[in-house]
Formats: sequence, structure tokens, C-alpha cells
Amino acid sequence: MRPAPNTLELDEHLKEIVNALHRAVSYTMPHVDDPKIANKAIQDCKEILGVVMKGEISDWLK
Repeated sequence: MRPAPNTLELDEHLKEIVNALHRAVSYTMPHVDDPKIANKAIQDCKEILGVVMKGEISDWLK
């Protein structure tokens, strides 16, 4: 069976997404008591996850 096209590119993009989420959470944890920083990180994560859940993969690979 042949692998799906663009598998490597998709894997790399998803790794970037996971890294972005990890960075947002890691930066925020020491500042969790600061609502401005915490809310910004939550909003950033929601935005990133919203793009993923939308599932428009062809847009990710442009």
C-alpha cells in the first residue's frame, strides 16, 4: 500500500501545531494568576485548535 500524498508535510505541520500549543501553555503556567496573560494563551490555543478542527488540510499545505 502506498502512503497518502503529502504525509510528511502534514506530519511536519501537525508537529508545528503541537509545538505552538506547548509553547503557549509553557509560557503561561508561571503567569497563571495573571488573567491578561492566561486569557491571551487560552484564546491563542482556541484559535489554533479551531483551525485544526476546521480540517481544511489543503490550506495547511500551501
